[in-house]
Amino acid sequence: MDLAECVERLLHGFNTYDRAVDVVSAFEMAYTTSRSEVPGTVRHFERFPRIPRAGDSPLTPDFAVMFEDGTGLAGEIARLAMHENSAESLCRQIAKYDALRQLPDGTGLATVEHTDVLLLVPQSVGVAAVKRIVVDRFADPKHPYKPSVAPCVVQFAFDEDRYIFQRPLEPRNGTLRDGDRADGLGRWFEENGDFKARPSRFSDIKAARAFINDPVDPLYLATHLWAKTFPTMLGDAPRPARLEVRSVDLAAELRDRYGGVLTSDVDQALDLLKAGKLADRTLDGWVVAWEELRVPGEKDLAHALATRACRPPSRSASSRLEAAAQAEAARPSPPPSLF
Repeated sequence: MDLAECVERLLHGFNTYDRAVDVVSAFEMAYTTSRSEVPGTVRHFERFPRIPRAGDSPLTPDFAVMFEDGTGLAGEIARLAMHENSAESLCRQIAKYDALRQLPDGTGLATVEHTDVLLLVPQSVGVAAVKRIVVDRFADPKHPYKPSVAPCVVQFAFDEDRYIFQRPLEPRNGTLRDGDRADGLGRWFEENGDFKARPSRFSDIKAARAFINDPVDPLYLATHLWAKTFPTMLGDAPRPARLEVRSVDLAAELRDRYGGVLTSDVDQALDLLKAGKLADRTLDGWVVAWEELRVPGEKDLAHALATRACRPPSRSASSRLEAAAQAEAARPSPPPSLF
């Protein structure tokens, strides 16, 4: 794999995850802080739902909403592949969400009358998702995918500095049931077709909760660690600097502050930094050689880290730190001042 292809592969993972964080943040804004009556209908918005099931693994939609009227919603971001197994697997997954009769309410789990499924897909597969999930499977009497109602498929895209969320108008596409609520996104989609959100409207939400209920992309997390976590840990220490860290401790800190980060996520991010000769694994943790990354021609930090991982320097992080320390020790002391 050549350099450009390697960097593009890493950046694709970063951008896919970053876009998903934006999508969840946009819906959190819509349901909790938007200038509408919708937030007043919401009892709880859960960004990291984990709903246990007896004898089976927990369900983890990308977000869940508990409404004051005792109904709920499960939101899932999906990227539908061409092969039929992708559609079949997605149907099995979201059928379980439709069957949920308990959702998080902020203190535990509360009973809901029903759970609507909001299926969010990129615009490039929006029409295909409605056809393959709703028309070819839900509406086909011979197909086993039979939730209580059709999922509501909404496609999203980023255009002209804003996100556009649009419900395809296929008559068999599902709707969000607003009931007697004062306001609701189901009614909004039916009357307006879409809603739009500039990133500035949810930037504070994204800053406070930088992750979602999916495994974190390694480059995304490595960028977060390099830009925010490590400089905060170093404080006023001179740069470049040596940091000794443990994955389990970093994961716990990130989870407490932002939510949704596992030790395995941190290990994969540090492995990417290791590939770029910016970190080394030790017997009980990691050594990070933190420095300002200023690579000529790079677009941003994520691009610089991706390039570094795909075309690493010859020396390791530890050897560069040792060389810097030796150079500092060999520097002659300034002559004493007479005044």
